Amino acid sequence: MKKLFFIFTFCYFIAASLSAHADDVWFVDTRHKFEINQLDTNSKWTKSTLDEFIQTYNPNKPLIIVTHGYKMTYNEAKQFGIDFSKLTQNLGEHRFLFWSWDSEKESCGIKYDAINAGKKADKEAKYLTDFLKQLKSGGKVSLIGFSYGARLISVSLQQLANEKSISDDSENKNNKTDGKETVPTLKIRVVFLAAAVDQDQFGQNKKYGNLLSITDELLVNVNAADPALLLYPLLDGIGSPKAVGRRGINVAGIPKNLAEKIKSINVRPEIGVNHTFVSSFCAFLTFKKEFKKYALFDDNKK
Repeated sequence: MKKLFFIFTFCYFIAASLSAHADDVWFVDTRHKFEINQLDTNSKWTKSTLDEFIQTYNPNKPLIIVTHGYKMTYNEAKQFGIDFSKLTQNLGEHRFLFWSWDSEKESCGIKYDAINAGKKADKEAKYLTDFLKQLKSGGKVSLIGFSYGARLISVSLQQLANEKSISDDSENKNNKTDGKETVPTLKIRVVFLAAAVDQDQFGQNKKYGNLLSITDELLVNVNAADPALLLYPLLDGIGSPKAVGRRGINVAGIPKNLAEKIKSINVRPEIGVNHTFVSSFCAFLTFKKEFKKYALFDDNKK
């Protein structure tokens, strides 16, 4: 607990040390239907609409989408959205969106709960895919996923890549010149925090084999001491693939030009034997240069 307190306190210190203020904070929940809220000046969520979000969306302003993992309730998610927006409010101009999905704990036992949560993440990904398709081409989107949240993002980007490929082929065959795109061309950067995703599924013809084709950069935070991810292979039986968050992405089968988009950071010294959203997100914030690059699209190497 002392270490977590230190990490969280250090996060606020880092946030306060950088310039610019962002008060453009949103919350999406997809448990029963698509729900979107905006944070008002009193730090209260007010109901909004997708149309309002899109109409006020500036593609030149980075959109940071953060999504949680397994076992988070609706009320917890709303509070986390507020808390995490505070951590990033002074890190540069951006729009912050906390994305919540149906990940609440069931009562089928730890193993079956975890398996079902993974299936839910796969199912819920369609909402994120449809949401991204509404954005304007040229938009800068940073997708930060913790644990099964990284799986949700992976499935969504795979769906988006597949749809874009089909759309582009159709437009080329029909020689369309009206400039309208069925799937927008976005500048996408992805961050995996303690990712509960199979490390072997990013090669060609794999579950997430097309993800990198529409991804500008992918950062993987790796912690070999993560206790939850140590047990990840047991979900499908001994000898099953290990988790990305513990071993990184297996680049075998990934074309070199796509594999070069992947960067890994060892966060074990910052996190230790831990698998929590707070510790993972705050550890990422301590890497100031990486946060600015992958979340804020600031490519200044200093």
